[in-house]
Amino acid sequence: MPDRVLELIATPAALEKLAARTITIEEVGQLPRNRHVTVRNPRAETRRLLIGSTDGGRPLTLVIEQTLDPTTWLVITGWSSTEAERNLVRPKR
Repeated sequence: MPDRVLELIATPAALEKLAARTITIEEVGQLPRNRHVTVRNPRAETRRLLIGSTDGGRPLTLVIEQTLDPTTWLVITGWSSTEAERNLVRPKR
């Protein structure tokens, strides 16, 4: 069963990490509403990577961790998506 991400929350520490990469909380909130995928995080078994685009088309990858609510996830950090990560979101032809 795929992970459902309806809401993202971020701690002050996560917001600092995102701000260091010029990622705003508004952009973070846009990812679940747009085309995105979640994949297992190879570095931490309990975490996922949420890969998607903002309303403005900026491709972002977020490290997220599920909360007690299965549709609410905690943002750990994020970055501009790599080409390989963007390829995971692109529709198959």
